Amino acid sequence: MSARKVITSVLAVGTTIAIAIDGYLLFLKADQASSTSSTASSSTNTAASSSASSSSSSASSSTSSGLKDGTYSGKSVSTQWGDAQVQIKVSGGKITTVNVLKYPSDNDHSQQINDQALPVYKKEAVEAQSADIQQVSGATVTYEGFTQSLQNAITQAKES
Repeated sequence: MSARKVITSVLAVGTTIAIAIDGYLLFLKADQASSTSSTASSSTNTAASSSASSSSSSASSSTSSGLKDGTYSGKSVSTQWGDAQVQIKVSGGKITTVNVLKYPSDNDHSQQINDQALPVYKKEAVEAQSADIQQVSGATVTYEGFTQSLQNAITQAKES
């Protein structure tokens, strides 16, 4: 076998292993992460609320106090894999629904990741009543776009 074939074979095996690990973490661990994240996000929210009150520019967290009822679309956030945009519905001063208007979905891999991550992000945002949510492993780009757009929508709901 030539050196080129050996290198190609090693890279193919390495890539296959990396994909298998990513799939395991994304699909099998997502259920465990969503069940334990509600306790983690509630303790994180307490710390985020205290730091948000001492800082006027809380970019990643916001509590629901003072939200005006209505529907608010966050800004569209450009990511390396595509745009992300969310919309929130506020009722009774609380976020009741989070809808995803745009998300990276140009390829099968992005679609597969987002099919798993977005329901978790939406559920956690409603539970946390903020953009301070846990990240799903393997969905970092979506997390960044989702939370930035979510925070923008929350800010709009506070300013209305």
